[in-house]
Amino acid sequence: MAKAQLQVTSHVGRDLLSSAAAFKNEAAAVWEYVANSLQYVEPGTSPVVQVTVDTAGRWIRISDNGRGMSVTDLEHFFMMHAENRDRLAGRPGRGKFGTGKAAAFGIGNKLTLETVSARRRNVVELDRSAIDHSSGEKIPVRWLIHDEDFAQPNGTVVTISDIFVARLRTNEIIDYVERHLQAFRALQPSVAVNDHVCEYRPPELVTTRTFRPNPAQANVIGDCTLTIHVARVPLSDVEQGVFVTAGANNLVGREDCGVAHKEFGNYLFGEVDVPALESFATPIEPYDDSRSLRLNPEHPVVRVLIGFLGSKLDEVRQEQVRTSREAHKSEQMRRLAQEADRIAEFLNQDFRYLRERLEQIRSASASKGPARSLFGASAGGDEGTWTKGTSERGDVELASRGSNQGRGSESGRGAPDIPSAGQANAAGKQSVDPAGGDGAKRRARGGFEVRYESLGRDEHRSKYDRTTLGILINLDHAAVANALKTTGPEDPIFKRLSYEIAFSEYAMALGYELARQDPDMPADDLLYEVRATLNRVSKAAASLYTA
Repeated sequence: MAKAQLQVTSHVGRDLLSSAAAFKNEAAAVWEYVANSLQYVEPGTSPVVQVTVDTAGRWIRISDNGRGMSVTDLEHFFMMHAENRDRLAGRPGRGKFGTGKAAAFGIGNKLTLETVSARRRNVVELDRSAIDHSSGEKIPVRWLIHDEDFAQPNGTVVTISDIFVARLRTNEIIDYVERHLQAFRALQPSVAVNDHVCEYRPPELVTTRTFRPNPAQANVIGDCTLTIHVARVPLSDVEQGVFVTAGANNLVGREDCGVAHKEFGNYLFGEVDVPALESFATPIEPYDDSRSLRLNPEHPVVRVLIGFLGSKLDEVRQEQVRTSREAHKSEQMRRLAQEADRIAEFLNQDFRYLRERLEQIRSASASKGPARSLFGASAGGDEGTWTKGTSERGDVELASRGSNQGRGSESGRGAPDIPSAGQANAAGKQSVDPAGGDGAKRRARGGFEVRYESLGRDEHRSKYDRTTLGILINLDHAAVANALKTTGPEDPIFKRLSYEIAFSEYAMALGYELARQDPDMPADDLLYEVRATLNRVSKAAASLYTA
């Protein structure tokens, strides 16, 4: 009796929805189509993209002046995991895994494509019901207009409709697009979200360094050039690290190599182009199709690349640590540091009050033993503290969420998502760093710190550094600089300005952490928390204003 033929098969509907799951919010889904619009333009054309978000109608539209798609192109577009034709033609770029067809279904139930190429117009539609009721072998895509004559310029309009995410946050789409535009800045793109023109605003720089790999590294990753910039102010999470491309405009990764969790690590960003990520002969993929910008450390090129990037990032970071410590040795900076410590003590009194209240609320269900901090530092603050990091083996504390805080115990919101506390342990299975610094400078700290820093004249008067729980007061801001120049660190006018700035930034920092943990937190609740915090610390520090 002949053996039955055994084959690998796939249910195309489930396959499509599995790919869609990578796009968990509207910002990520919109960026997928915006990035495609920026990538697929005719040579010499500056891409123009208009994103329209209709929160009431629950739809998003992305229109571009790209090269459009023919009937054949559309057939290829809707093929699961089809090989990218640009790559086959030797033009590296995004789209290796063909996730564009899936992104819409991460947030909505219907995808409509209207595209013009070579004076031919096509309009097609795919909805969730067709996916759910497909046989598994194929999914029917509905033609609304098939290859009609159309004497208009090339371009594509993508519409995602019947959106099911709880809230359409236009501001988050704008923020996401602006932060990712840097990878396409050479194309001089024009992108608008509703009436807002998106622009990549490079941070003000302190210095820039370039590096080349040594011969052994270059033999694997190629003779590439790594550029590392030092920003004047701490960077947001998505701005930190080295942006890795594998050919022009083909952004495939962003790596901070764990340095972002160390002192001054979150001031560093840069770029490197490594075509070898695409050309190295190995069955191991250098990255996956989730657009996570996480490289696969098992890939031979990635393994060497991360070692190269990590060593150079840490070299630059340590240079900045040394420079900062030298700058703070001046007499005026010493006096400013004393004033900053005084302000920080009042902030941390409030911080400890919040922790203690949370512990009291949780005491009914908490396990026996000493109370532990939920905010990334030990409750006592009298010994060296550790946070989740990279430098030493240890244990990382997993704080539970969902406990009450804020308006007594009414809001049901969890503790702010400040970096997880840890403990050094040679037998631990995770990695930790000393809180607020590297192993050469272990600080005993139970919460926030206040620092006076020169952040630049065009920066805000203060900044929250999430990595070190730092409230940075900008000495270059006109109001601060004038007060310091006129009156000096000990004058009541300068002190009162410093208190008001630090207290406001602290209140906003706690609000920021709450919003990170619960993006759906109502705006009036968030404003209440910020105002309540500001009121608490202002009352507690009333004596400072008369000191």
